[in-house]
Amino acid sequence: MIFRRLPHPDLLFSAGQALAFPDHMLFTETTTAPYACPEHIPGMGILTMLSGSGHYTVNRQRETLDTRSFLLLNQGSRLSVHLPYPGVQPLFLFFHTALTAEALATKNVDWCWLERIHPLTERLQQRLQWLAGLRDSCSSFAALKADGLIRGLLAELFGQATAAASAAQELPVLRQTTRVQLFKQLSLAREWIEANFASPVTLDDMAKIAAQNPQHFLRMFRDCYGTTPHRFLIDTRLQAARRLLLQTEESISAIGQLTGFESLPTFSRVFRQNFGCSPTAYRQNGHLTP
Repeated sequence: MIFRRLPHPDLLFSAGQALAFPDHMLFTETTTAPYACPEHIPGMGILTMLSGSGHYTVNRQRETLDTRSFLLLNQGSRLSVHLPYPGVQPLFLFFHTALTAEALATKNVDWCWLERIHPLTERLQQRLQWLAGLRDSCSSFAALKADGLIRGLLAELFGQATAAASAAQELPVLRQTTRVQLFKQLSLAREWIEANFASPVTLDDMAKIAAQNPQHFLRMFRDCYGTTPHRFLIDTRLQAARRLLLQTEESISAIGQLTGFESLPTFSRVFRQNFGCSPTAYRQNGHLTP
């Protein structure tokens, strides 16, 4: 992996030609002045902010990134960057051009399903911060570990793209461009549910995130993911409750509240219906429970 400060805008704009990277390239630094980069074609990569926020335009669609989100960029997509305030730290990780092209062709993967804003998970944040921290390291072991980490990250993303494409094929939409856009809207709602399950969540709330009317959203979500939005919400709450029961000493009542159930009786009833035992029994014998 090669480290660089933020590229000079003039170096990225070359008559509309796509850039080619001979290795994985990581660009990061804390800005001392506003930074702007004109539209260019950088290739496949991950963009996020290690501090502050910034504006990114991908294929003429403007997005705002902060430390809680990241953007996946597809091959051939056009990107421009505007960081209006000094003192922010962006991170751009662009993948080895030849390696990704070969992998995409070999695995028959279409990256377009993932090209959008995603919530930044703790795991990915740690990975990117670790990579950024290698800036001053000349250790060959660190270089090998970085390469392995990035290849593993790419493999995960390829797997996610394959799964996304498979799910999207269930949508009753003929045009590919419409299917891609609809899937991105549904994915955004799905990730929003996963991030907000502990709060009161209604079908209207979910549909609003997906920019659809509630009944259409319900049908499309079910077609895409094989379950209703409400069932997905309940399953997400239950999985979180299972983890808290085994990994914390919170009371059963507190866990019910922390995972979005309206009352202890409701939590206990739903938990028993799904796992065949009470939350207390699961905590006591969790390793024996499916």
